[in-house]
Amino acid sequence: MRLNWINRQDSFARSIALGTFDGVHLGHQRLLEETMARRPLEGTSCVFTFDIPPEQYFRGHLCLVSSFERRVELFRSFGIDEVAWLTFGPDLTVMEAQDFVEKILVNELRAKEVVCGYNYRFGSKRGADAEYLQKQGKRHGFSVTIVPPVQGEGGQTINSTTIRQFLSEGEIARASRYLGYYPTYEAVVEEHPDKSALYLKIDADLVVPSQGVYLIWCALSQSEGVPAIAWPGTKHRLEAVFLDADVRPGSKDLALQFLHKLRDSGPYQLTAWDRAEARRLLPGFYLQDARVVLK
Repeated sequence: MRLNWINRQDSFARSIALGTFDGVHLGHQRLLEETMARRPLEGTSCVFTFDIPPEQYFRGHLCLVSSFERRVELFRSFGIDEVAWLTFGPDLTVMEAQDFVEKILVNELRAKEVVCGYNYRFGSKRGADAEYLQKQGKRHGFSVTIVPPVQGEGGQTINSTTIRQFLSEGEIARASRYLGYYPTYEAVVEEHPDKSALYLKIDADLVVPSQGVYLIWCALSQSEGVPAIAWPGTKHRLEAVFLDADVRPGSKDLALQFLHKLRDSGPYQLTAWDRAEARRLLPGFYLQDARVVLK
């Protein structure tokens, strides 16, 4: 079983974060911090992951917080050196836990330090857990750090499932607090029958906020971003009106951030109140390069 690599380096010792990392939320970020802190001298920090979360493979359809490409972007932005990954499929569903340890962690990844979450499970039928991994580490010469849950509001554990629920219900503020950043998507700009608006098409495998009218921010380049107001369209598209730019159909890989829900329901069209409220709110957001970041 051959690993796929991003930014592979000739390393003989690695600290490795294990997980699916959908969303790379605050809990995942704690794992990344531990992994970088435990990077071996003259070694590298690495994430080992899959292209899609295994539980969604078994479900038969995807419902993701972030695309694989977005996850890799976040890993690198948080300081991880390398990303090793496998396409999740039938071969992995029957791999025994001991084979994963010996073939992947030891032989392929040359693990020196391994970091995983408190609820990490792996191997055939998810039969092995973090404690089993610690025992295998003692046998094979690598250390295992188990990261406890990271808690959000009211002691709630931050996880991808909860964030998916927040997004599907349009709870932008709560999703942002758990992610540590504003929900971000890649979009393609398409024509709209109403020439005053545009469609923003988003990957159908992603959970997109709905049931409301939203203030969004779109990065047009590495240095230029503009605000817009958007609401649910059809076929995983948003209808959007840009406030300060002449954006044209055909623009690809536009980075779109949901900043704030202006209102819960229709009419699903731009109103004078929406425009005025967006203008009132925009000075309160913190811009870094072409993107908006949490303060």
